[in-house]
Amino acid sequence: MWKENIDKNLVVIDPDVNSKKELFEGMVNHVYNHDYVLNQKKFLEALYRREDKSSTELMPGVALPHARSNVVEKLFACIIILKKGVDYENAEMGPAKIIFFFGCPEEQNKEYLQLLAQSSRLLKNPEFRESLLKSETADDVIGILHKYDEQETETETGENFLLLLTLNDLKKEADVLSAMVEVGITNASLVDSTSMAKKLAFEMPVFAGLSYMASGKSKRALMIFSHIQKRSQAIQLAKLLKGNGIDFDKKGVGFMQVIKVEDVIGSFEEEIEV
Repeated sequence: MWKENIDKNLVVIDPDVNSKKELFEGMVNHVYNHDYVLNQKKFLEALYRREDKSSTELMPGVALPHARSNVVEKLFACIIILKKGVDYENAEMGPAKIIFFFGCPEEQNKEYLQLLAQSSRLLKNPEFRESLLKSETADDVIGILHKYDEQETETETGENFLLLLTLNDLKKEADVLSAMVEVGITNASLVDSTSMAKKLAFEMPVFAGLSYMASGKSKRALMIFSHIQKRSQAIQLAKLLKGNGIDFDKKGVGFMQVIKVEDVIGSFEEEIEV
């Protein structure tokens, strides 16, 4: 997604800011001066409203401030690198050094969520963060983003498919949902379930001897039902999950199924507020 959304003018290295307030005001002024925002005051208010809900410094040294507002002209990502960091008013996380700052108009919510999800995944990678902090120019930063950009060009025409995903490790639920958003899947139903093997092993006396095979494993599983319009979304999802240690080629992890759907009645899209 970066190739479509990054503007060299919105990459800033070591700006002269000494506080979170100066950082936010400087970011908003910068995107306003490059015609991404129509009203500085209103967008700054939207940014602080989001920040009041919870700090957007999501990991030590990394912050993703963002807001959706009707004063944003078009989806943007502004990247600020601060080699020495700035106090982000979050003592647990320390100074913020890498800031990915996003703005989105009301009608581009899906693309906005995808960009947030991709950024969050990449910023968990220590090598990616280290490369950004070593950058000296905006071109350096853009080169790094392009290198890590895994968005594939899709040539399929839109159709209707049902994606069924079964996940056996419930601790990986957040990783799965974030990856789904990144590939453009923002509608889904989640169902808590029990696998047949676990049911037999733990709850049916005649098969009770099998329980030793499931020792230490949860009886619960998660089933995710979602509508998709491209088979490639499922392939790309599996690729992202494998990179996060969720490899469906390994037994016991889970599996995905893609089923062709003839008709869809009603709207499958959900509005997600962020």
